[in-house]
Amino acid sequence: MKILYKITLVCALLFSASVVFAQENEREKGFDFYNKGEYQKAVEILQKVVEVNKKDRKAWLYLGMSQLKSPGKSKPAKAFKAADKISDDEAEAGETGTKLKIISKPRASYTDAARQNQTQGIVKLAVEFGADGKIKTVAAFQTLPDGLTQNCVESAKGIKFEPATKDGKPYSTIKIIEYSFTIY
Repeated sequence: MKILYKITLVCALLFSASVVFAQENEREKGFDFYNKGEYQKAVEILQKVVEVNKKDRKAWLYLGMSQLKSPGKSKPAKAFKAADKISDDEAEAGETGTKLKIISKPRASYTDAARQNQTQGIVKLAVEFGADGKIKTVAAFQTLPDGLTQNCVESAKGIKFEPATKDGKPYSTIKIIEYSFTIY
């Protein structure tokens, strides 16, 4: 009986490992399609990845950006909001290389209309940081009125950073950036 139990346990572990490995391969395939500009294929794969692992922040971010860039009626805000609920530390566990380093982040200006209307809150943006050290895409998914969101998008385009690296090579990555507005 003990032998049967051990054999069953080993088989279950092997099966679990193969599922995780296959899932990881699919995830990387989705990222590859995104990086090649094949956004619809990336969407199809990454949707399956996040169905299996709802805590995969990076997959959610790439899904949202793929939805943004692909033709169709996808709503990337849902994917970005899902990613925002997962901590950055949890998402980067197991990553090798150096992380993205933000050197300077220009402030977003408060507009006269926002001041008059006493608008306050947080604007959240999904930002693609290119391997070449340039901002590629900025997508607002939590917005504020009175020109504040647009000012945040313009400010985010001026972020200076050092790209993340893996095996000594820079690569593009997507991060969530916040701008807060409060009235004193």
